[in-house]
Amino acid sequence: FDSLDIIDEWDFINNDGNTANETVDEDNYGQHNHGTMVFSTLAGYDPGNLIGPAFDSEFLLAKTEDVPNESQVEEDNYVAALEWGEQNGADVASSSLGYLDWYSYCDMDGNTGVTTIAVDIATYLGVLCITSAGNWGTSEPPPDPCDTLYYYISAPADADSVISVGAVNSEGDIAYFSSHGPTYDGRIKPEVCARGVSTWCVNANSDSYRTASGTSLSAPLVSGAAAVILSAHPDWTPMQVREAMMMTSDRVDTPDNDYGYGVIDVMAAIDYETSAIDENSIPDEFSILNIYPNPFNPTTTMQFKVGTDGHTSLHVYDITGHLVETIINEKLMAGDHYYKWDASGLSSGIYFIHINLPTGNITQKITYLK
Repeated sequence: FDSLDIIDEWDFINNDGNTANETVDEDNYGQHNHGTMVFSTLAGYDPGNLIGPAFDSEFLLAKTEDVPNESQVEEDNYVAALEWGEQNGADVASSSLGYLDWYSYCDMDGNTGVTTIAVDIATYLGVLCITSAGNWGTSEPPPDPCDTLYYYISAPADADSVISVGAVNSEGDIAYFSSHGPTYDGRIKPEVCARGVSTWCVNANSDSYRTASGTSLSAPLVSGAAAVILSAHPDWTPMQVREAMMMTSDRVDTPDNDYGYGVIDVMAAIDYETSAIDENSIPDEFSILNIYPNPFNPTTTMQFKVGTDGHTSLHVYDITGHLVETIINEKLMAGDHYYKWDASGLSSGIYFIHINLPTGNITQKITYLK
């Protein structure tokens, strides 16, 4: 860790600028163990022994977990840490945690968990959020899922905009403990996988190295990969990075609720052409003037201009590329047009508006926040 560029840190439990152990309880419960292992997987730099994928990044360290206790205040700490990170310029937020004790599977709908909602807001503000899927996969699916959360992913892994990460072994096989999807509203989870079985990391209690297992170890590998992708594409939004990672993973053609879209491929993600809008390709005869409000809840108005008479189609897609609704599919006269869209009944998250004319097309992102 000596060579890492740590620009700031904050302890949201003890309310000070020291993320190391400070109390007897923290020492007794090994508060530092988990965070040290995770951080070394993400950013450790000891050539010949351990090199994390994001070792050359700048880091903000936040301590939000009160290890001796499991209480809802930890979610508040998490939200405060996300706000602090965004205010201090964070591009990626990596977390290896999950909250389930006060939730049931029926709450994993992308709209209920405190941290789940915070992740969607942070994503809108420009922070790519990556989190572990959880280690409850050893359980059998419960007869009544709403009685428990075991077996399934936990908050904030159910967020619409997050990259939740499952664990595989060195052969690429899903780990027996890796938590499963889908979300309660039917979305595929996790998004992707990385190695989380016998993953090398720092031994927090010595100057040696060890292996550890869990989605807590696979998530920082994906977070580091995201930092590498952003270094190649600093203009990409969080959702473009998410799209690139999911669409280039090794199970993209057959995603499921064990692997998600599969094991990530960083070089393929760097080479991926995202659905970004090329402003220079938009013809003068056709343009979106405004989508307002954006973010919205539950309605937004689309205002656009058609330069010449012609057939127009306007479609709404979700982040996976599935058609949600066709708003227009008819001939329109030249001039300004206004359409209101009501997303009631849909999950909060990122959607794409795609308008097509013979003279050109454009895709624009909108954010639905309940």
